[in-house]
Amino acid sequence: MSILRTALFAIGYPVSIVVIVRFVPVVRERRLRSFVAHEIAVSMIVSGWALDQDWQAVAINGTWLVVAAVWYAGAAGRASSRRSRVRGG
Repeated sequence: MSILRTALFAIGYPVSIVVIVRFVPVVRERRLRSFVAHEIAVSMIVSGWALDQDWQAVAINGTWLVVAAVWYAGAAGRASSRRSRVRGG
């Protein structure tokens, strides 16, 4: 295991797990800092697996990276729709 890969995992996994444990409130309450930290951390994980050329792990973690972003972005759209309905427009 390379030193770079170890460093990427040593930072990426703990940060991503801390955010994932509270991901629903992060999305619901629009906690941008936590979301950005999560996306950077998962990108580090994907990069670490790519360095190891483990393409299955890259695909799995990369998929979560995209799903999390779509989830976060989709929640923003739903929140603005709710606000406009409440305001009558």
